[in-house]
Amino acid sequence: MPTQDQTVADTLAIDSDALKANLLETATDEVTIDPSLVVLGEIVSKYRGISKNLDELLYEVCHPYRNWNMLVPRLRAFVLKNFSHYLNHEKGPAAFDRFSIIFFQAMVDSPKNKTLMAQVIESLIAYTDKLISNMDHEKLMLYEKVFATFFSRLYSLEEDILILMVQGQHPMKKTATKLLAIEKEQMQYDFKPLAILMKRILSLNYQYWLQEKDPLVWFTKECGEICKGWEAGQLFNAISYQQLEKHQKTLNGIDIDKDPYHALASILELPSHMDIVRLYKDVPGKLSKEHDPARKADEGPGTIDRFSENRKLLFLFRIMETSGLALIHEETLREINRSLVQLIRLQTYEEIEQFLLTTFQLLNANVRKYPHTSLQCIQVLGSEVFNRGNSRLVEAFLWETVRFGFQYANVTGVDEDWQPITNPTHLANIRVWINLIMQEPKWCSTLFSALIINLKLSGTCVKDTDLFQRDITQLLNHPIEPVYNLFKQFAKLMPVFFNEIGAEGYLRDVSTDIDEIHKRKDVLIHFLRKQSHVESSNLIVDFIEAIFAFWKTRSQDFLKAFLPEEVYSQVKTKGIFVDDMHKLMQRVFELPGILEIEDLLEWDDKRRARFLEEQTDIAKTETKRFDQLVR
Repeated sequence: MPTQDQTVADTLAIDSDALKANLLETATDEVTIDPSLVVLGEIVSKYRGISKNLDELLYEVCHPYRNWNMLVPRLRAFVLKNFSHYLNHEKGPAAFDRFSIIFFQAMVDSPKNKTLMAQVIESLIAYTDKLISNMDHEKLMLYEKVFATFFSRLYSLEEDILILMVQGQHPMKKTATKLLAIEKEQMQYDFKPLAILMKRILSLNYQYWLQEKDPLVWFTKECGEICKGWEAGQLFNAISYQQLEKHQKTLNGIDIDKDPYHALASILELPSHMDIVRLYKDVPGKLSKEHDPARKADEGPGTIDRFSENRKLLFLFRIMETSGLALIHEETLREINRSLVQLIRLQTYEEIEQFLLTTFQLLNANVRKYPHTSLQCIQVLGSEVFNRGNSRLVEAFLWETVRFGFQYANVTGVDEDWQPITNPTHLANIRVWINLIMQEPKWCSTLFSALIINLKLSGTCVKDTDLFQRDITQLLNHPIEPVYNLFKQFAKLMPVFFNEIGAEGYLRDVSTDIDEIHKRKDVLIHFLRKQSHVESSNLIVDFIEAIFAFWKTRSQDFLKAFLPEEVYSQVKTKGIFVDDMHKLMQRVFELPGILEIEDLLEWDDKRRARFLEEQTDIAKTETKRFDQLVR
C-alpha cells in the first residue's frame, strides 16, 4: 500500500530528482497521532469538513519529518477559523493548551529559523487575542489555569525569541488590555502570570531602545550643516534616552505581588513598542519647514526648502536602518521615494542638477549604513530623470551614479548551512543599474561600462535561487543595439547558466555518487555535495578548483574561503581520502598540456579515461572520484 508521501508525489507528477530523493528519504509507512491531541478531534467530530481538515493537519504535525514552514500557516488558519467551536466547548481550555503546545514545539524544532519563530509568536498572540475578544467573565474563569500556564511558557522564552513578541505586529499589550477589561468589575481572575509577562516584555522593549543611539544626539551629529542654527530638541523628547530611562524606572517600581490587577493596569499605561514606533513615525512629518526658524518670511507655501527636506530624508534613512522599526519600513521607503519624486518634479533642469548633487551627497554619507535604501532611492531618482527625456540631465545623473560607487560581492566564505557569506546588497546593486540601463540603453554606455569594470575587478556571486536569468531576459527585450558589444561583455561575466533550481539531473547524480563512494565520510566532498544541492552558485566552480588544488598540494589554505570553521577543522591532509588523490594529481600535472587546474576542463574524455585505467596502483574508487569531479 503506498504511503501518503508517495501519493503526494504521484499526484503532483513533478519530474524532479531532488523531490523524489527527499520523498524517498522521508517516506514512512505509518504515522501515529499523539494521544494527547485526540481531544482536538473529539470537540469537532460532529463537523465532517472541519474534522477531515484537522485529521490531515494532525497527520502532518505527528509526521517524523514534519515541515513547520508549511504547517505553521495552516495551523494558524485552522485555529483562527474554528476557534468558536473550541471556545464554547467544555473541553475548550484543554484544546487551547494542546494547540499552543504544537506552536511551541515548532519553535523548539526550528531554533535557527527566525522567520518561522516570528510567525509562531504572531500566530500564538493572534489566536489568544481572538479567544479573549469573544470571552465574558464566566468563560475567562474557565480558561484561567491554561492561560496562566501559557503566559508562563511565554515568559520562560529566551530573550532573542521574546524580542520577536516585543516587536511583532500583534502587540501583546492589546490582548492584555482586553483581558483586563473583562475583569474590570469582578476582579476574581489571577493576573499575576500576565503581569509578570508584560513587565518583562516592556523591560526588553526599553532595553532595546536604550541600546540604539539617542535620536537627538544622533540627529544633531549627523545633520551637520543642514541643521545649523536650528533647534530640534522638542521633536525628540518622547523618544529620548531621558524619557525611556524614566519609563524603565517607573516599570521597575511596580510591585506585582502586592496587587497584580492594578500592577498590570499600571504596566499597560506605559508606552509599548508600538507606541514608540508611532512616535518615530511622526518625527519626519514634523521635520518640515514650519519648524525651521531660519526659513525666510517671504517664502511661500509652495517654496521648496531643501534643508528641511534633507533633514526629513536623513531621519527617514535612520528609520529604514533601525531593525526595531521594521513594521514601518515599507511605508517609510514609500515616503522617501515620494519626497524625492516630489522634489525633482517641481524643479527646473538647472535646479535638478544641483538637487542631484545634494541628494547624492546625502546618499553617499549614508550608503554604508543604509545601502538598500540608498539603492532604492537611486532607482526612483533615475526613473524620474529618464522621464524628463533630457540626455544631458541623464548624463549628469549617471555620472553621479557611477561616482556613488558599487557594492562588491565580498565573498568571505560559506556558513554551516551551506550559504555563501556575501554582501547582501551586491546583487541588488547590479539589478538597480540594469534597471537604469533598460530605461534608455543608448544613453547608458557609461553606466554599462562601469558595471562591467566593477564586475571584472571584484567578481560576483549569483545563486540559482536568485533567478538572475530573468533580469538578463528583460534586458534583452529592450533596444540594446547601441550597446550590444557591452551587453556581450556583461553576459560573459554573469553566471546565468542555471535553468533549474537546486541540484537536478546529472549534477545531482554525480555529486551524490562521489559522496557515496566513501559513504559520506569524506567531510570535504560531503560538504560539496550538500552545498551544490542546497545552494548552487557560481562559487561551486571555484570550490571544485580549490579541492583539486588541495589534493595536489595537501595545503588546506585553498579551502579556507569555501568552508565554515567547523568543517575546515575536520579536513585532514593525509589519510584514505587524500593520499591516493595527491599521488594521482602529481601524475596528472606531469602530463603535457596540463599546467593549471583550468586545463583539466580541456582534457579529452577518452584520453582521460585511458590515463586513469593505467593507474593500477591507485584505488578504482579514487580514479572514479577524480573523473566525476572533473566532469
